[in-house]
Amino acid sequence: MNGGLLVITAHPDDEVLLAGGTLAACAELSLPTGVVCLTRGENGPIADPALATRDTLSHVRVQELRAACAELGVGYVKCYRREDGGLEWSDHSRIATQLARVIDERKPEVVVTFGEEGLYYHTDHIATYELARKAVRRAQHSAALYRSVWVKSEMRQLTHELRRRRLPEDLWGLELADLGVDDDERDDEVVVDVRRFIERKLKALYRHRTQLEPGHALLTLPDDLGRRFLGYERFAPVDCGRRVVSRLLNRLTAEVTHA
Repeated sequence: MNGGLLVITAHPDDEVLLAGGTLAACAELSLPTGVVCLTRGENGPIADPALATRDTLSHVRVQELRAACAELGVGYVKCYRREDGGLEWSDHSRIATQLARVIDERKPEVVVTFGEEGLYYHTDHIATYELARKAVRRAQHSAALYRSVWVKSEMRQLTHELRRRRLPEDLWGLELADLGVDDDERDDEVVVDVRRFIERKLKALYRHRTQLEPGHALLTLPDDLGRRFLGYERFAPVDCGRRVVSRLLNRLTAEVTHA
């Protein structure tokens, strides 16, 4: 890999929500990309019983992950078999060592994962944040760690727009307005304009068919709202005990925005 972007996630489909557009932008610029997923998401919903059973869901979701990453042009995909919903109690030292090994082998310039709030305080997401921090510290290769930032005020604006247009606002049973962080938790964030990649980002998301039940907000999201609320991906640096300066995200803000 040697350079580029590595995204560390908890479940298949997280990669699109955290950095789908940025992965696509890196691919367009021929920058190396990779996704490491810690679980197969076997306890997730099944939107249509024709797609999977409880026994086959883990296999199906791995295939969905690979299909979504292909849409984004991701060059390296790895999915571990840790228990979905159990990362909080897993062997953190062992997993961090495994992730550090991937970092040393792939040598990314930037690693992206969840923020410490786990987007909406999902325990697997929070555990993934902690595991990524430990892995970056443990790795011999110096990578810059960033957290994906969703902005609570923007999610409230999106909720308002969906209600005004009488459109579905369900997001896996979550309240959109509860997602993300407040404005005072966005220190030093970098904003990547990925509006040119919205179609590819949504196509990648739609590859995760088992997770998109009827009435899901993103299934019927109008183009203008998609560009406005999904067209900018925000990342903030995470302190890992050593100062690693990365120019990759700043390069993307310049080259992708003005392409």
